[in-house]
Amino acid sequence: MPLNSDEAYREIKNWIQTGRLSPGGLIDEVEVCNELKMSRTPVREALLRLQSESYLEIKRHKGIRVLPLSAAEMREIYQVISALEGAAVGLIARRQPESSEFDTIKSAVEQLKQFQASKEIEKWGDADESFHRELMRLSGNKKLFATGCQMRDFAKRAHSVALRMQTDAYRARSTRAHASLLDALMSRDPQRAVTMHQEQRERGEDALVGVVEKFHLTSL
Repeated sequence: MPLNSDEAYREIKNWIQTGRLSPGGLIDEVEVCNELKMSRTPVREALLRLQSESYLEIKRHKGIRVLPLSAAEMREIYQVISALEGAAVGLIARRQPESSEFDTIKSAVEQLKQFQASKEIEKWGDADESFHRELMRLSGNKKLFATGCQMRDFAKRAHSVALRMQTDAYRARSTRAHASLLDALMSRDPQRAVTMHQEQRERGEDALVGVVEKFHLTSL
């Protein structure tokens, strides 16, 4: 069954986020159509949508280019994510969810521990992503959650690169910090949760953007 434009959008976006389509590189629309086994109309719709979200740049007579992210842009995106997650922590503390509502984020913490111990880096990264998205969802604010997920989508390319360059010690510290933040939220200790989250995000920003700057990665 041919893919529709929504499915094409998700597939091409995944190629960008995982680095299959290189930052700054050109996209051959015909090759994309062949890969997805679909006509040019839904592919073009998907590409235009990705351009509207600043993943791509489409220029007449010049082609379609994957837009790279600079270290400065990454820092700005990360600051937005940090602010949204900080607001989410405050809303969770105010809302005081039932214990059962924490099941998904608890599972993410257990996966972080498991994959940190087994040194399965990509799976650890997936668990980390699940933790932060679930943190925003638990806020109960749908707009915050949607905006936060959009920002995390932008940061996914940089996360995947930085993840491979970070040390086991960093992932161990990060795993403990995630577990402690969850404990503070479930203990209904808002001040400790807010303080811990702020410290965690500052370390995370320095680690992520620091890797980009240290290795002069101008195309993410």
